[in-house]
Amino acid sequence: MLHKCVKIIIFLSTTLVFTGLAYSFYSGKLALPEAAPPVGWQTSVKQGNSVLLQFYKNEAAIVLDHCNTQKALYMGTMIVYTDTAFMDGSEPLVYHGNEIQYGYVTSAVFLNAPKPHIGIVIDGMAFTLLPSTLTWKRAAGVVTSVSHMSALQCCFTTQDKYIAELNSLVLLYKIGSLFGEQEVYVSYDGGFTYTIFYVASTTMQILGGIYRLPVSGNTVALVQDEQYNFYFRNTENWATSQLSESFPLRDPLYMLEVILVAGLRGHLIVWSPQMLLYSPHDGTVLVPVSEFGHEDSAVPPPDVIVKRVTTAGNGAIAVVTSDGGLYYGRLGLKAVVVKFPTNILEKFGLYPDRVMYFDEYTDLVFLEPMFDQHENRVNFRHSHVHVQQQLTQTSAPVISCPVERFSGDFDGKLFYIDKGDSLKLSLDYVPTPNCPFFPVVTLTNADALHTEELIVMDGTTPDGYKTFIMKIGVKLSTAAEADIEEKGLVTISVDLMEREVSCNNVNPQKVHVMMACPPGKHIRVMRNSTACTRGTFTPEQLNNFTYTIPKEVYDPDLLFRPNKAERDLTVKYSYFHHICPLLVYYDMPWRPTFELWDGDTFVEVVKADFVMYEAHGMHNYKYLQTAKTAKCVSQPQDWISMLQKTPYSAWSKQNYRSCKDYNGPPLTNPDAEYQVLSQNSRNKIVFSNYNGMYLFTAVVVDPHYSFCTLTTTFSVYVYGAFPKRILPYGVLCAIFFAILTALLLIGYLRQQNILTKVLRT
Repeated sequence: MLHKCVKIIIFLSTTLVFTGLAYSFYSGKLALPEAAPPVGWQTSVKQGNSVLLQFYKNEAAIVLDHCNTQKALYMGTMIVYTDTAFMDGSEPLVYHGNEIQYGYVTSAVFLNAPKPHIGIVIDGMAFTLLPSTLTWKRAAGVVTSVSHMSALQCCFTTQDKYIAELNSLVLLYKIGSLFGEQEVYVSYDGGFTYTIFYVASTTMQILGGIYRLPVSGNTVALVQDEQYNFYFRNTENWATSQLSESFPLRDPLYMLEVILVAGLRGHLIVWSPQMLLYSPHDGTVLVPVSEFGHEDSAVPPPDVIVKRVTTAGNGAIAVVTSDGGLYYGRLGLKAVVVKFPTNILEKFGLYPDRVMYFDEYTDLVFLEPMFDQHENRVNFRHSHVHVQQQLTQTSAPVISCPVERFSGDFDGKLFYIDKGDSLKLSLDYVPTPNCPFFPVVTLTNADALHTEELIVMDGTTPDGYKTFIMKIGVKLSTAAEADIEEKGLVTISVDLMEREVSCNNVNPQKVHVMMACPPGKHIRVMRNSTACTRGTFTPEQLNNFTYTIPKEVYDPDLLFRPNKAERDLTVKYSYFHHICPLLVYYDMPWRPTFELWDGDTFVEVVKADFVMYEAHGMHNYKYLQTAKTAKCVSQPQDWISMLQKTPYSAWSKQNYRSCKDYNGPPLTNPDAEYQVLSQNSRNKIVFSNYNGMYLFTAVVVDPHYSFCTLTTTFSVYVYGAFPKRILPYGVLCAIFFAILTALLLIGYLRQQNILTKVLRT
């Protein structure tokens, strides 16, 4: 019965005249009806608790999974999910439950975290869909009506926390509403739960969308002002940061579409029926898309409207206009499109149910659904437009590509760059003689990274063309080096300057640079001498080793206060975690040496400032230097003043202040212990007269050394101390002198006895 209703819906939707969308004007603003179907559409069929889903607009749309070209959503009079690039038939999506009434979908996005799924807005409510099992779940925390969902897809396989955060962040909002009269929501778990997203705004601005921009780390809002202009603004610094100049709206705000072009290059497309704009950098600049050969003419032409726009991750863009015009171009420093000879209106027709997208070869695919009522499945007809073939037939002559080779050893890769690090990239470039194009390097955040380029001749090809190598050096900017916090993601692109639509098969070479802690970077303690190599312990002994810490030498609250423990502490040694302890003689000032490693690769000996604490609260050790002998100019920090929380988080690179800083607090106690250690200083630890095991945790606190939180725990066995005195010192001295006196007396008497015997003889 359901498939017959679906057939009726398809028939009616293709014959109904579009009289309006799901919006209306009221008091000068746009409002989405709370519980009514879009005007001009047939109400979706509901049987029991099952509702057939359909798109709220009369023009079909396609939502692509940028991380998997086989996955997509077709959104029209039916919503169809595919994981075979629409090569196999699929059943229309049906929502099973009592929460929705009409089944109108206003927005959908593919999400990667915590696992691949789809976020979707139905009848003003947010849901998640797990396609593999068709499991639906309504999002928690959303208490008002919403219309649109925005998210990013980062397709890297790394489990970096920044990438995970980007993939997990979802923004949820209702377009066409005044900021003061609606809630904006944010999810940090992939759209399963939401909280209020506080946006600095003025009440007279109408929301057109909110987007996360990974390359700049900003969340920007598209807004309409009272003069019917729109622009992008930073949501965190609303009062002073305007990301783009205002641009007049030519259509109602709800018709404005924003495409975050895949590839993380910061490209945006903003379009409506009467407008097509391009931003090469996160919306900071918006320029019209011009036609090749007619650079003074913008697309669309007069009296023509835009019907379809699609983009690809390599920068390709295609536009279909109402007169059947098909335009193609490549997004770079500017957007120029060439008009193809094929008229889409004549070739395929401009039916509302047809969608357009780029396939994996960057050829255009026009997709048309065909419903099979017997099997209750939707099949799709694929019609192709071969881009390269069309380029050779354009009326505006497109020159053949004068570049033989253009490839980098870095294309599509993700690199990490830490403080003090640098990257070396290489690109092969082989132009033909008189080639007008040359490589140019662009960055999505030039304030964070600095690049240096050098092009050198490398030889000739068998055809006699000169070959060149472009060497690119990348390092952090001075400002990024000085910043404590990680700076996030930057995309570096190398493209051919001024090529416009030529060299269609030559893709820009791009590399993604994460200004953050490399996942494998860590520190290790240098193990020159251990208790195992010196024969004090064997691994077998340490496997079952238990030791006791006397109550006099530890603080159970880890505040390093003497005489706070009420009982001795018994500790079971973990050989698995700590291996063999370092062996240290008690009477020798000591300081550990740490090595910096990136995975299994040794980097260097750590010379940055670090601090240490004993994991069980042992405090029977001191430091060799004082603030005075360390030549401090301000009062140094110490554990007692820093310990507001657990030692692990109490003293870190976030709150560290060097005592060599003249801007620090005055030096009021020059005799205070200096508790910061470094390979570049003379400060060391001095142990008391005690034999036993210590478990130290070291934390690198120098904020300029690395983005990483560098810490490690290691064990130390101190030996050579004299046995502990059982009696007080005075009693021991008295006993000693008594014994000495007795020995002297015995010796004297013995001598007298010997002398008496001699005299008698």
